[in-house]
Amino acid sequence: MKNFKYLFVSLLIVMASCDGDDLDIPVAVTPTNLTASSAVSADNSGEVTFTATATGANYYHFDFGDGSSALSNTGVVTKTYDMIGDNTYTVTITAGAGEGKTVSETLQVNVSIDFSDPETVALLTSGASKTWFLAASQPGHLGLGPAREGIDGDWWYPKWYVASAFEKCGSEDSDCLCDDELTFSVDANGALSYELDNKGQTYFNVGHKAVVGGAEDQDFCYDFDTSGSKAVVLSQVSGNVPDEETTGIQMNFSDGGFMGYYVGSSSYEILSISDDLLYVRTYDTENDELAWYHRFTAAPSTDVGEESLETVFTNLVWSDEFDVDGAPNPANWGYDLGAGGWGNGEAQTYTDDAENVIVEGGVLKITAKATSGGGGNVKHYYDDATLIGAGGTSSTIENFEGTAPVFEAFGGNATTVIANPDASGLNTSTMVAESVKGSGAEVWAGSFFDLATPLDLVNSTSISLKTWSPAVGAVVRLKIEDQGDNTKFIEIDANTTVAEAWETLTFDLSAAAPAVDPAVNYNRFVLFFDFGVSPSGDGAYTSARIKSENLYEFTYGRVEVRAKLPSAGGTWPALWALGANFDQVGWPESGEIDIMEHVGNNPNTISSALHYPGNSGGNAVTSSTSVPTATSEFHNYTVEWTADSIKFVVDDELIHTSFVNASDTPFNSDFFFIMNIAMGGTLGGAIDDAFTEDTMEVDYIRVYQ
Repeated sequence: MKNFKYLFVSLLIVMASCDGDDLDIPVAVTPTNLTASSAVSADNSGEVTFTATATGANYYHFDFGDGSSALSNTGVVTKTYDMIGDNTYTVTITAGAGEGKTVSETLQVNVSIDFSDPETVALLTSGASKTWFLAASQPGHLGLGPAREGIDGDWWYPKWYVASAFEKCGSEDSDCLCDDELTFSVDANGALSYELDNKGQTYFNVGHKAVVGGAEDQDFCYDFDTSGSKAVVLSQVSGNVPDEETTGIQMNFSDGGFMGYYVGSSSYEILSISDDLLYVRTYDTENDELAWYHRFTAAPSTDVGEESLETVFTNLVWSDEFDVDGAPNPANWGYDLGAGGWGNGEAQTYTDDAENVIVEGGVLKITAKATSGGGGNVKHYYDDATLIGAGGTSSTIENFEGTAPVFEAFGGNATTVIANPDASGLNTSTMVAESVKGSGAEVWAGSFFDLATPLDLVNSTSISLKTWSPAVGAVVRLKIEDQGDNTKFIEIDANTTVAEAWETLTFDLSAAAPAVDPAVNYNRFVLFFDFGVSPSGDGAYTSARIKSENLYEFTYGRVEVRAKLPSAGGTWPALWALGANFDQVGWPESGEIDIMEHVGNNPNTISSALHYPGNSGGNAVTSSTSVPTATSEFHNYTVEWTADSIKFVVDDELIHTSFVNASDTPFNSDFFFIMNIAMGGTLGGAIDDAFTEDTMEVDYIRVYQ
């Protein structure tokens, strides 16, 4: 019976709802007389109060013009904006009455928000006044890299040039840079000011020499007046910059103020700041593709080449004196075997053959040798990459006649710029790119270089490329991609039609047109020669790489290696150490300590380096020094490694003392030794055509703790 009762009541409700004479349902009417106003807080906090009224409205919607919005029944809302500086927002207010009956109005609101960063001011000034000096003893006290819009990950660093320790001191062309004193001060009202004492001369970038009527066709020190105090205003860096790459703070100097090296700019991003380090980046006003990097310290640098190491380690705990002829002691050394190195595009195959590694006459000898017939390496050459426009116009992408691009090789390939080996017929240019696919390389081995300006593939028909190949029918794959997102790319294949002669290959963009995205920056040029094929046969070069992995590993100490180095062009000997957890975490997470590296193409220049996350490859912490007899005499190469610092030494003279070890670096756990000679690759460069063999001799290696 209960169900019937509810049914009856429902029927009565339905019947009542059908009696139009007894109901008065209101009809929604579009609101009228909408007015809106805004009141911006005078304290520059970003707070704005909005007030809206309209006849017949029962709700108000506010779109604040910064991606946020709010709904109000009263028409009064308060919004706090957070964008630093002077900004204008278009605010849309909508009054509604239901059933889609709305009316809208827009307001332009100007909001100014003061920027304050007491922590940066305190570090710059020590609360009153503080003088900064060029970090001349540190690699990268002056650096150059590409200026980019948006984020390109690891490309936000001085990719193109990093000054070595004291490189800019001691030369009349540039030593005035090392004399600069940069003083920041803050007054009682919090106003920040700056003075540059340049001792009368400023180091000018050659592109700005007209400012002083300079005559030199290079960067040079010119007389220049920098006297007078400049106001400094701190602001947030505009644009999408990752937190891990910069503090997000920018210094803006009044009256043309600048920080030592003159490139026309008065605005500097603070990449890093502490009590002892100020690292900044600025952009060249004459060339907006250039970003300049400067390091400063709170104390003047001294020439560490005149200082000797005062070691804290005196107890000899491990050594190999190489005093037993034959193979290296198996209790101390194992071998890396095979081709290609570790992703550096090297040309050698590592062996354990006595021709490549032997202890003889009290020294370890690691010998790189050329094999007869050149082995299985395959060489291709290319030149004059050209973009063809829809109207038949053309523009050069790269012709290799100027500054060579920075190549990144992969899969066992090596690419470098060389003199044209066949300057006849189709291609008579002076310089070309050589691509070497090593024996046993991956089928997808290749290389790429980056472009300063993205290619317009939307309005282009093809890309042409002059190539020289050893055989007909080789697949040449061209891949154009976005440096910042390598998932955005197009690929086109072409086939060689002649052998051992230059020809022009055309990569037709029409087939790829549907995949071309106008929003993508196509600014990376990737080439694969003999795509799908791995060269076979013996390598063109053999060498050796021995290691103490799983045999001797250690944390902290003084390592001393006495060695004489090879001199031939293309040789790349190294004495180094790698984190023992490499097989678990990979590189650069494992850390790498390069005690000594030498390049035959840059003879008698010794470099040392530290690789770790954020500072690896071309962004490693490096230092170098000249050793005039490095290839003819034995010298001592040393690293002093503690929980607090890592120092590099050559013949008891410090060449690099700036690295501060910390708990979050990989340099606080076991490492093992590696000694080798690589051939060619990203650092070794072009191999001398007349190369037959060359040797690194090691007298001893010792560890003190």
